[in-house]
Amino acid sequence: MSLKKHLTALFFLLLYSLVYGQENLKYYKFQTAIDETVEKEIFSALDSLFVQLTTDQFDDRYLSSELKDLTRGTLLKIKEYETRKDSVQKNQIDKHLISGYPLNQKEYFLSLAFIQKNKADNPILYYIINLIATKKEGQILFSIPLDYYTRDWKKTTVGSTIYHHKEELKQERAAVFDKKNAAIAQKLGVEKEAFDFYMCENYQEILRLLGVEFSIYENSKYRTGYGVVANTIFSIMNNEDFSHDVFHYYSGKINERVNRNWITEEGIAYWWGNAYYTDPKGEMISHQQLVKALDNYLIKHPETSLFSLFENSPKIFNQLAPEVSVRSTIAGIIAQQVEKEKGAKGIAQLINAGSQDRLQSFLKATDALIGINQENFNQK
Repeated sequence: MSLKKHLTALFFLLLYSLVYGQENLKYYKFQTAIDETVEKEIFSALDSLFVQLTTDQFDDRYLSSELKDLTRGTLLKIKEYETRKDSVQKNQIDKHLISGYPLNQKEYFLSLAFIQKNKADNPILYYIINLIATKKEGQILFSIPLDYYTRDWKKTTVGSTIYHHKEELKQERAAVFDKKNAAIAQKLGVEKEAFDFYMCENYQEILRLLGVEFSIYENSKYRTGYGVVANTIFSIMNNEDFSHDVFHYYSGKINERVNRNWITEEGIAYWWGNAYYTDPKGEMISHQQLVKALDNYLIKHPETSLFSLFENSPKIFNQLAPEVSVRSTIAGIIAQQVEKEKGAKGIAQLINAGSQDRLQSFLKATDALIGINQENFNQK
């Protein structure tokens, strides 16, 4: 169902007086031919799911084994927003089951709206979430609609990655990703992993596959991807190379987050992977391209302080992509020198320079490893 149809249905349902509900969930009697007993089972299970979600003991008892981790991720993100101590929590957010219909004899497509009633009695729509309810062995279980939405997609295996795609796969890009996946794993001393990789036009399509039809927090976000979660990747702007975040994924397996320096992490992700964002032609931006662009920038702006670029990270790569970071470009150059002089141990030390006061922690590590500090930064 399109978002427009969802919103139209929501408008009329909010005016409709026949509202059923338990403490945590309001719902409207389905207008489709669903067995009344099954309907009540769905209402009860869904209400229990969201009651449990509001506690600290949220587990998997109401989730289908298929797509369990991705479903949990979508639900926990909603919980995160609902429990924040900000303006959202000043008023109650009500959950409304606004639509439900059968897909077959055992599966049902559900849509829920999350609506805040503020003091001015002006409802605000925060989410529309879609879930698949499956009756299995006498129990109702829930999952995101990923498999349902992609049931007619093609599958192509490249190396250790299974690509799910609607259009023709760009095999050269996929081969580059497979090569980088292996190289990054080898450099970090971890096992190369296999992934399911969904090719998506933009982030809004990804959200829909994850069950988020609408989110007030992400309603215009589109130039990003999602993953790695449960060995699943959703592409950045329909590009087959996700090596930037694959580096972060592998790094997280061997390095504690409290120790990881994100200036280092981004620099290495740029260097070993790519700059994450695509250029105007839809291609991934390599670190080599950025180094060349930085060199050209310095030729045109000879008075520029490299440390000032590194410290303040102004946007100088707008012709490639406005999101790309000059700080991460320079950090990649430094990390390359650390590996050249100190090898894998030096890279590990630079990654684990510390997450607090990240700039000073990074410079302290580079000074100890290869003698680069704030005072000699431009010269070095």
